[in-house]
Amino acid sequence: MSILMYKQRHKHPNYRKTPKCNYAHIGYIATRPGASKKEGMRHGLFGKLSPSDEVTEFQSWQEVGRLVRELSYRRVNIFRGIISFLPETAVELHLSDHKAWEEYIEQHIRILAQKNGIRPQDLQWAAAHHNEQNHPHLHVVFWDKNQKTMIPYVSPQIPDNIRIALIKETFSEKIQAFLAAKDKARTELSEITDKAAADFEAFVKELKPKEYRSLLEESSDIGEEEIGRPSFGDVIGKADLTAFIPYLFPLKDKMPKAGRLLYQLLPEEVKAELDSFVILLKEKNEYIRQLTEDYADSKCRLAMLYNSSPENVTEIRKKAIAEVDKLIANKVLKAIKVLLNKDRELASYEYSQAQKEYYAEEMLCEILMMLEQAVMALDDEYEGQEEAMSTDLSKFAKKEWYLKHKDKGMEI
Repeated sequence: MSILMYKQRHKHPNYRKTPKCNYAHIGYIATRPGASKKEGMRHGLFGKLSPSDEVTEFQSWQEVGRLVRELSYRRVNIFRGIISFLPETAVELHLSDHKAWEEYIEQHIRILAQKNGIRPQDLQWAAAHHNEQNHPHLHVVFWDKNQKTMIPYVSPQIPDNIRIALIKETFSEKIQAFLAAKDKARTELSEITDKAAADFEAFVKELKPKEYRSLLEESSDIGEEEIGRPSFGDVIGKADLTAFIPYLFPLKDKMPKAGRLLYQLLPEEVKAELDSFVILLKEKNEYIRQLTEDYADSKCRLAMLYNSSPENVTEIRKKAIAEVDKLIANKVLKAIKVLLNKDRELASYEYSQAQKEYYAEEMLCEILMMLEQAVMALDDEYEGQEEAMSTDLSKFAKKEWYLKHKDKGMEI
């Protein structure tokens, strides 16, 4: 269910009963039980018949009904729209009285007109707020007073575009916050992996050929104290490291020998092997997996503003994870390129198993330690955003989504 619902329809202008039906609809929205009215008024109809006017409380709904009926006889389309929220969302937006709903539709009516091809100077409209306890909503009737061509059909895409545009304007502050969280996750992931690759490249480039050969020959005896870094076992575990070796170096050997080393430029069979390596990396390390989940979560929260159905959220999550996987893959390629450069420098050199472990360990340790810092920063950021922007609606939507996916290994 969307955080904002918009529906639109109209009676076919050629139908014989259309003028009478449009007149009756004006009376219905103005006088039905639950219609919000100003003090002293017998109906709740308000609107604008000229762009230069203020929003008007019509003296009688019949005057608008007669105008609509007359236009209907001239084959002018009379569009009927409904905007509705859940009660919790209406409270959050301070849509608590007749005046608030008047101001809301006055601010957003131009979206309805624009998406239906109505110029501002030709727009006329009337609306009524129905203050139902479990379904607060607003009926709006609008038309083009100078319409020249009959419109028998309106694509369903138009109401959906209106709904999305209304969401963007109504919840603009929330959306900006979610976008900021998503962009921060992506930016920090990119920054830390760039730095890790740069550090590794600098480490290798600083070695002279003779030093490089000597280091490789002695790598099986190099201890953690000698290379001056924290225990790798604290980050990923020695047992997990051995799983990477059969993938990383054979992957290096299958890379193209010329041209740029980018994921999208790789042969499909090499892409498949690189994808498997990224999956293995996430399976074996909680830090990388958690950062990927953080990025996907921020995109899902944003998507739930528009459509909180489990199918939509699942699809958004799938695409978000694919984005991060591609980003990580390109960073792995950047590190592999450093090894390829060293291979070209020492063309006759062959890696021993111990030497492979050393270089795989050096690369992975740098990347994973940096990722750990990013995850901690992201956790703090998301906690702050969630505390600042959480609502009953978002909690309900999260619970709905969680119950749907709890058996699939996903958590909110």
